Amino acid sequence: MWAIAALVLVGGFCLVPCVDGHGRMVEPPARNTMWRMDFYTPENYDDTELFCGGLKVTHEDNGGKCGVCGDRYDLPVPRPHESGGNFTSGVIGRTYQPGRLLDVVVEIVANHKGYFEFSICERNDPNVRETEECFDKRLLQLADGTGTKFHIPRDDNGFYIVPVIIPRDVSCSHCILRWHWRSANNWGQCDNETKAVGCGPQEIYRNCADISVLPGAGIRGSAGFNPRPRVPKSMKKYSKDYFKHMHSPYPHKRRL
Repeated sequence: MWAIAALVLVGGFCLVPCVDGHGRMVEPPARNTMWRMDFYTPENYDDTELFCGGLKVTHEDNGGKCGVCGDRYDLPVPRPHESGGNFTSGVIGRTYQPGRLLDVVVEIVANHKGYFEFSICERNDPNVRETEECFDKRLLQLADGTGTKFHIPRDDNGFYIVPVIIPRDVSCSHCILRWHWRSANNWGQCDNETKAVGCGPQEIYRNCADISVLPGAGIRGSAGFNPRPRVPKSMKKYSKDYFKHMHSPYPHKRRL
């Protein structure tokens, strides 16, 4: 439903079919994107391309399997964006309180429709690797009460702001929030044996962010659930500088 998210446009429309869809979770900052907000973390210049290796690799080579944080499944464990991987520093990007509303911000560079889902893997030991089973236990509800899937309502590129609810009984000093995007731009066979765009195998995108959820510790997050759109007057608010400074109480190192 459109009522759940605000959209800030950052580009035009595809006048011809786009080859690849791209996107990244910028709030909370994903492991692949933290460096763009001046966290002192490894730099991934392909941070919009955590699509499990692409359609063929995911569904033909790996039987539909994807790394838990968006890497191709057949890479050695730990994969680059998983705990212990090359792009994982262990830096906590955000701290929240349980039972609060969290505005997740996703930047879509090339829109291929489909839906987003968000989940939390609870843990307190940063050396324990995240798993699918862990994420499956904490699929986050959308703040408007429509379930867990946010279906992209338009074809626009930009920043999608999706309010979700952190469960009241979540408590972890180093947990992982995951964005999962199942796109819907490929032609395939549907369950009713017809064929249409969006049916059959599709590209999967995933990003993981290091966060903590502790009673009384969070600065970010609203106590009231208000899923109405909040569209800023200008895109400038969602520039790199905005994300860099909006959470000054949180520890990060700026490059000088």
